[in-house]
Amino acid sequence: MNIRPATLEDAERINALCQTLGYSPTLAQTEEQLSRVMKQHRDALFVAEVCDLVVGFITLHTVDVVHDVQPWGRISSLVVDENFRDMTIGKQLLDHAEIYLKQQNCMRIEVTSHISREEAHGFYLHLGYRITPLRFIKLLAQRVLVAAS
Repeated sequence: MNIRPATLEDAERINALCQTLGYSPTLAQTEEQLSRVMKQHRDALFVAEVCDLVVGFITLHTVDVVHDVQPWGRISSLVVDENFRDMTIGKQLLDHAEIYLKQQNCMRIEVTSHISREEAHGFYLHLGYRITPLRFIKLLAQRVLVAAS
């Protein structure tokens, strides 16, 4: 297995992986988002490959906060193809993220995970993450669903 920075050529597989979580971006939208993330020097997106097939990805962000002297790391997505989940790919992506965020001088890592993803919660708890107090979210825009043509 190989972990490397994502490229625009990975958009189709990343798009398919997002769809396994119930998100429905078009390929063009995924390409646009990948391009944005890759241009941000405080963001990173890594993919996991097995036999030249992208089977997972992780998206990282380095965030400055006023109340701490060091930035915080945030993992906003970690997805592994369900056919490859028994291969420790998620753990290897998470280990890679921790090394990367330490190199960015982050003092902590925050993972966002939907409340319904109980299997993912168990995964993070098993790897030393802990559940913290509540987060409150207010949508500022509605997601527009586009029918496939």
